[in-house]
Amino acid sequence: MAIRRKVCLTGPARITVAEDALRSADCELVLGKPQDDFRDFRYERKDLIKLIGDCPVVYPAGRDIISAEILDSCPDLQAVVKSSIGIETVDVEAATDLGILCCNSPTPENYMGVAEATIGLMVALFKRLKFNEAFLRVNGWKPPRNQGSLVLGKTVGIIGVGRIGQNIAKRLGGWGVKLLGHDPYVKQETVAGLGVKMVELDELMKESDVVTLHVVLTRETRGMIGKRELQLMKPTAFIINTSRGPAIKEADLVLALNANLIAGAALDVYSEEPLPMANPLRQVDPHRLILTPHSIGTNPGSMEAGQKLAAQSILAILDGKIPDTLVNPLAIPRWKERFAS
Repeated sequence: MAIRRKVCLTGPARITVAEDALRSADCELVLGKPQDDFRDFRYERKDLIKLIGDCPVVYPAGRDIISAEILDSCPDLQAVVKSSIGIETVDVEAATDLGILCCNSPTPENYMGVAEATIGLMVALFKRLKFNEAFLRVNGWKPPRNQGSLVLGKTVGIIGVGRIGQNIAKRLGGWGVKLLGHDPYVKQETVAGLGVKMVELDELMKESDVVTLHVVLTRETRGMIGKRELQLMKPTAFIINTSRGPAIKEADLVLALNANLIAGAALDVYSEEPLPMANPLRQVDPHRLILTPHSIGTNPGSMEAGQKLAAQSILAILDGKIPDTLVNPLAIPRWKERFAS
C-alpha cells in the first residue's frame, strides 16, 4: 500500500540530510521550530497535535515527547521515525496498540562513537585526568594522590550488552581486563566470543572496578541504579552512564559520591536535559565527577548517518513497506488493519 507522502519534522536541524532526501523523493514537509535555534522550546500538547495534523509520518526532534495522548489524537498518523537509537520519548506501547509503526536509527557511527567515548571516560577516571590537569593549571606538580591506577587487571561491568555494550567489549579485548555483563535479553552464548561473562546485577555491581550503563529506557531500567546498588560497589570503583539519565537515581548518586561510597563517576546523560544549573550534580567535586552535555559519542558522521537512515525508513513506510529499523513489530497487524487500502 502506498501512503500519502507527507511528513512532519517537528524540529528540523541545521544538518538537512533527511530533509533533503525527503524533498528529493517528492515528499511534502511540515516543519516545526528549528531545534538548533530553539533549544529550550517545548510544544504544548495541543500545538504538537496541530503541527502533526494529517501527516502519516512524524519525524520528531529529540526534545519532543510523542505521548499516547498525541498518538491517539492524530488519526492519520501511521509511523513515528527517529534519527537516534533511543526511542524512549515515544510511547511505543501505545503506538503498538494503535497500529502505529515506530522506528529508530541504530547506525554504526552512533553506537561505535558511544563505545569509543565510554572507553575514553574509563581511562580518564582511572588515570585521574581531570584532577591532574586542574592541579597542573594552578602550578602544582606530582603530589602522591595524583597517581592514577592501571586498567590492566581490572573488572569492567557492562549493563546492557547490545550493540554499544558488545562494541565496548570488543575494544577492551586486548586490555587484559575481566568483562562482566548483565542483560536479561542477551544469552551467554551470544557474547562468549567477546570474553564477557553474563551475571546477575548484584554480582556485577559488587565485582566491578568500573560499571558502565548501556540500556534503553523502559519501566525496568528507569531508576535501576540507586542507593542499594551503589552501596554494593567497591569504594574504589567508578560508574559511567552514556545511555539514558533516568537509569540512575541522580540524588542517590550525589549522596554516594559525596559520602565517598564510590571513587567517581562520569555522566553524559541526565534525568532532565539540558542539565539545570541548580542540579546537585553540578556541586559534586568536579575532580571525581565528569559531566558532558549528552554529546560524548557525537562525531561528524553520526548525525548525518542517523538522518540518512531515518529518511530511508520513512520512504520505505511511505511505499507501504516495513523497514528493518522497526522496533514494534507487534504493531504490524493493527497497522495493516487500520491503513491498508
